[in-house]
Amino acid sequence: MKRMKTISSILAILSLSFTGFGQTQLDTFKCTFSNTPVIIDGQASEECWENSEWHAMDQVWIPFNTQMKPGDFEGRFKLAWDMDYLYVLVEVVDDLLSDDHPDPFQNWWDDDCVEIFIDEDRSMGYHELSCNAFAYHVSLSYDALDMDALGRGVNYKDNLEVKMDTNGANTYLWELAIKMYDASFTPGNPEASRVYLEKDKLMGFAIAYCDNDETTSRENFIGSMVMTAAHNNDMYKNADYFGPILLTAPESTVRTGKDQSNPGVRIYPLPASKQILVESPSASQNFQYLSILNLDGQVLIERTLSESTQTVNIELLSPGIYLLQLHGPKGSYTQRIVKE
Repeated sequence: MKRMKTISSILAILSLSFTGFGQTQLDTFKCTFSNTPVIIDGQASEECWENSEWHAMDQVWIPFNTQMKPGDFEGRFKLAWDMDYLYVLVEVVDDLLSDDHPDPFQNWWDDDCVEIFIDEDRSMGYHELSCNAFAYHVSLSYDALDMDALGRGVNYKDNLEVKMDTNGANTYLWELAIKMYDASFTPGNPEASRVYLEKDKLMGFAIAYCDNDETTSRENFIGSMVMTAAHNNDMYKNADYFGPILLTAPESTVRTGKDQSNPGVRIYPLPASKQILVESPSASQNFQYLSILNLDGQVLIERTLSESTQTVNIELLSPGIYLLQLHGPKGSYTQRIVKE
């Protein structure tokens, strides 16, 4: 009898892991590589979104495992990446958008928002009062709230770009570009802990939506992961329950992260309004010239590289996203830049 109870318990756990359409700890989502930077405009016009698979946000965490009213909420998401950003596309059907707290630091979890959980190195563990992982509450006004080491609200809106646009009746499309940081992140010097993405990297990820219709408090919390009742609201403090995502790219992709053959390359500041600095200790040996292109491939600026640090004036460029390329006999290096 004791053996039968043990088997039944195991089967119950396995059943919980495989039920529903949300992600489980046994699933690894493959994240599509984007050959060109994604324009964050809420339009999803890039090729990477056409090639990415939709994943469901259909697990009601709060109140646990309840059935929502028809038409109240539906959600799904896609993932993509390049060396600078993890891209997230979220489609939400919500019959009533609510933003009852104009102060972003007041009860940010009680307004309608997309909540994105990221564990850059999938080290798991507690993160509520550290940057071992992040839980970004992305609001309708594009704030990105989480807690700092003292338990206070902190706005990480500089860690990401976001745009939400109407896509139909009660249907909204959120498009996000999220920078990655390791556990040493500090708001005063974020670039010191910046992590650039590369093929085959494994990260922890989950996504949810805080839905508030007719009150000043969150009424439903709907996520992508199959959770148990005991841990249905643990994501904000514990990364153990994030699911794995794997960054994939075609074998022909040449540069997909910090260029390991040119680890000294540094391009800063980004974004920039007047000029950028291109720094490489071996620039004169490996790279002979640089070019800046628009996303249509038109070359707008070209410069010969003669110094280890080159200043490039971009003041005449229109605000937007461009590609900076370094060229030399051993190959090329491409990085996305943003002109403010």
